Amino acid sequence: MKQNRKLTVLGCCLLLFSLAAPTMAQQIPDGYSLLTDPSVSGGHLVATRTGTGSASDLLARALREVSGFFRGMPEVVAGFCDLDNRSAQAVFRSTLQGAPIGGVAYALVGSGTGTTGFVFDSPQAIRQSLPQLMALTGGGGAPPVTSATPARNWRDTPFPDGSGSMRLPQGWVITFAQKGMASAEGPHGIIERGLWTPVTTRAAANQFANVAGIPYQGPVFDPIDPVSVLHAYTEFMNSANQQRGIAPRRILRLVEVAPAPPVPGYSQAAYIDYEYEMSGKRYRGIQYVMLGDIGPTGIWVLYTTYVASPSETFPQNLPVLIEIWGSARTSRGEIIARLDEAMNNLREAGEIYRQASGNRQVTQQRTHYKWIEAIQGTRIVEDSLTGEQGDVNLGWSKEIVQRMNQAEGHERYREIPLWQLNR
Repeated sequence: MKQNRKLTVLGCCLLLFSLAAPTMAQQIPDGYSLLTDPSVSGGHLVATRTGTGSASDLLARALREVSGFFRGMPEVVAGFCDLDNRSAQAVFRSTLQGAPIGGVAYALVGSGTGTTGFVFDSPQAIRQSLPQLMALTGGGGAPPVTSATPARNWRDTPFPDGSGSMRLPQGWVITFAQKGMASAEGPHGIIERGLWTPVTTRAAANQFANVAGIPYQGPVFDPIDPVSVLHAYTEFMNSANQQRGIAPRRILRLVEVAPAPPVPGYSQAAYIDYEYEMSGKRYRGIQYVMLGDIGPTGIWVLYTTYVASPSETFPQNLPVLIEIWGSARTSRGEIIARLDEAMNNLREAGEIYRQASGNRQVTQQRTHYKWIEAIQGTRIVEDSLTGEQGDVNLGWSKEIVQRMNQAEGHERYREIPLWQLNR
């Protein structure tokens, strides 16, 4: 079944916005029955036929069959089928007597018969009416659909560290926030927004180990393509989470990959639709992965945003997740701070690289001493008049020395990095 790949991730959210509910005075296609319920709007168009074949082929045929009922063939914006192609589902949008509608189409094959159905309603009502409309077949025709929790009482929720905000419905909580990055969980699933991680190429990590005499600590893999990076990053996080008692995430299958244009400074980007298993439960997720350009020291940045839901409620929950995804905001101050940090890291990395290229032995010793300073969190400050030395906080050493010299009126005090003291 052919799909509009570029709309697969974002198209579902379009089903949330429209103008009016559909009317039912419409010519029903041959072989189909229209099921309705007076307690809800919308309808369930269903047909059963003899024959066998794949569910995706049957669904493609059904989309053509109902083009007269709707205004042309419904537009598929997302879809998937099971591994043996006996069940297929698609999220679609169309119009009915001039009013926009959206819904779920499905096809089931087995025991010499095939069943197709189209459950539809106005986009603003489909979240609540979908389970009830699905149930109109009595469970004999429609695929099982688990009722999703309604998304109510939306509110702007600031990140605890003040670096941004996110609109969340009732029942959702922010579980992590730092420098514009955030994670949240709720009854509809999980979202991790704007996570960025410095990654080192394998060649650079090997060079570091040879120069420093110690293994490189941190994520190490090459930015080959978004899919291979997703697998490598998942393995890295599983190893890190194992020490914290967090269950590993095992990728089961890729549904599809939709390449996207990267922003400047990044080489590749893609939306990845996949299923994974964690703690014995099956989840379906959509992850946006962007790979940074490799710097002169072999360091590049992985940027990722991710939403997921239990597989059985994924079609119903995806619009809510997309809405949360799009609502996240990072404060302007945090963006400026992040850019400044990135530039400082690049300058420091370049200096380390030049030292390593110029004098391997000296740089190896300096690297050891820098690690010791970082672990201790202190730096030595010397009084040039008396020769007296003392330790100060490493993070504030430069500012402390500047203020002491300002008070004296001349450059009396100076910092002594540990590698200078021991050369």
